[in-house]
This record gives sequence, C-alpha cells and structure tokens, in this order.
Amino acid sequence: MESNRDPNAAFVSKAIRIARKNWRAWQADFEGGGVLLLSDQSRFNAFCTEYGVGRTIRAGTRDALRERLSERLREALRDDTGDGLDLLEQELRPEFGTRQGRGRMISVLSKMAAFVRPERFVAWDSFARRGVNVVLGRAISYPFRTYAEYMAALDLVWHGHLGKRIRRCVRDHAQNAVERKAQFQRRVLDVCLMIRGGRWNDRPGSLR
Repeated sequence: MESNRDPNAAFVSKAIRIARKNWRAWQADFEGGGVLLLSDQSRFNAFCTEYGVGRTIRAGTRDALRERLSERLREALRDDTGDGLDLLEQELRPEFGTRQGRGRMISVLSKMAAFVRPERFVAWDSFARRGVNVVLGRAISYPFRTYAEYMAALDLVWHGHLGKRIRRCVRDHAQNAVERKAQFQRRVLDVCLMIRGGRWNDRPGSLR
C-alpha cells in the first residue's frame, strides 16, 4: 500500500496508466528499437502525426529525413550525454528544418531517440522541461540551451526522490517483465514530468 505521506504517489500512479496506454499503442516500436519507424514511411508518418513533430520538418523532405535517420541516428545515440544528438540536429537542420533551415529539429530527433533507446533517452517536450524545473526547484521557465543540458537535468531527477519513487511504484505494480525494465520506467518519468509541467490540464507543479 502506498503511503499517503508521499506527495508523489498519486501522480506517479497516474503517469504509469498513461505510459502503459502509450506503450501498448507503440509497443512494436518501443520494444523493437525503432526499426519500423526508421524503415517504414507510413509508420514514420503516423509517428509525426501522433507526436506532433511533422510541423518541425520542412515540407517535402519527410521521406529523405527518415532515410537519413536510419543511417545516422543510432550512431548519434551511442553518446549517452545527448551531445551526439545535438550535433546530429545541427547537421540535419539546414537541409530538413523549417524556415529555410533555421527551425530547430531537436523535438523530432529526441522523440525518435526515445523509441530507438527508450532505456536512456527522453523526448524534448515543453511540458516535460517545465516539469524538470519544478522538480528541481528552479524557475519554471529556466532555459535549456541544448538537449545535453536537458539530459543532465533529467539525470538529477532520475537519481533523486522522484526517480526512486517511480522505480518503486512500477516494481510494485508492473503487469509484465518489460514494465520492470528501465525502458518503460523512463517513459513513466517522461509522463510524470509532463504532468508536473501542466500537461493534461494540470496546473504546473500540481500533484493531481
């Protein structure tokens, strides 16, 4: 039984429910290392729509971007710090970014990273970034200049009280072996941070 004294318990349970639903909808991609997303254009298009990243890709270049990612993304993700993803984004932006290559593409790249290596990478999301700041006691609008900076902050959260609470709660309520692994638990972390950042009509910092 979860302790009523733990303020994280309620929204961690909520996050598990949301993460579980999302995982089941995209299970083949999460558990297959993103192979389908990188090899099948229709699946990549569905991802762009579902995750709202199509608008960050220059019109007419989506198929070419998928092909380039199939060649380069896994190599970039060997770097756990996120620096590799920042460098890849800088490389791809002139060719595939909106506004003649000035529009940042870290959102689509990080969300793909969360499928290819879900045990490590978490999506660059405005609500989740706000949630990180709330958890770390910063101003909610504290800026992250790079994805690597965001990953460093995520690590602080993951190894702190909230991360420990997530791992304990998932362990106690897991419905299968996959949910006991870091790949699902990091997805729960992502959802927790979005909740703390005000997603789903929750006030930023709310514990509902």
